[in-house]
Amino acid sequence: MNERQWWNGRWSRLVRRDVFVRNAADGRWQVELRRSGPGGRQRVRAFDSEHDAVVWVESAVIEAETGWREIGDAAVPSVRKRKMAKSDSRRRGKVAPDLDQAS
Repeated sequence: MNERQWWNGRWSRLVRRDVFVRNAADGRWQVELRRSGPGGRQRVRAFDSEHDAVVWVESAVIEAETGWREIGDAAVPSVRKRKMAKSDSRRRGKVAPDLDQAS
């Protein structure tokens, strides 16, 4: 299944929006509009070609609001990787070694 994804750049569940373009099993292309992350509301539209689906997404969804970006598998780090990069200050030498362990 071929897939492309766009994201509005917001992490909060209340304002997060995702758009997926997928090749359906019957040869048609689907655009899925998703609100509030994986468990949120979804709408699906069908198109005859990938080109038509992408043109509709870019004109109707992405141009209407700023901050949208197309993402791939490695473009957005997982939450765990972001927390590790943000909080692992020992590796960067910002925490004294003797404060690392509780007395």
